Amino acid sequence: MTSNRGFVFLYLVLLIASVTVAFALASSVSSGFAGNRIRSDAQSAQVRMLAMACGEQLLMQVRNNTALVTSGSLTYNGGTCTYTVAGTSPNKTITITATQNNLNRKMTITTTQVSPTITASWVEAS
Repeated sequence: MTSNRGFVFLYLVLLIASVTVAFALASSVSSGFAGNRIRSDAQSAQVRMLAMACGEQLLMQVRNNTALVTSGSLTYNGGTCTYTVAGTSPNKTITITATQNNLNRKMTITTTQVSPTITASWVEAS
């Protein structure tokens, strides 16, 4: 009878240890995935900020030259924005594609007033 209790106790200890190890491994793997997701979210935020910086730069150029119609690219902090400025003042459309860390972010800025202050709407495309 005592030997059966010993085996049951040993079996329970092994079962609890294996569940603990499985939980630790699962937690370790999921934290690795979470770390990658956090890194990806940070990179996505960086490319979004790049698109916004390019947009601000282009709005200043439109403010300084209301007849501006152009396309080109800008480079900031290791990222690149390609852009197109179209339309006649005050109705300008600026399309931007920002690229950084193999991620792209597209934005469209539409102005309805350029002087004395710029009134614009920003739409992030998917």
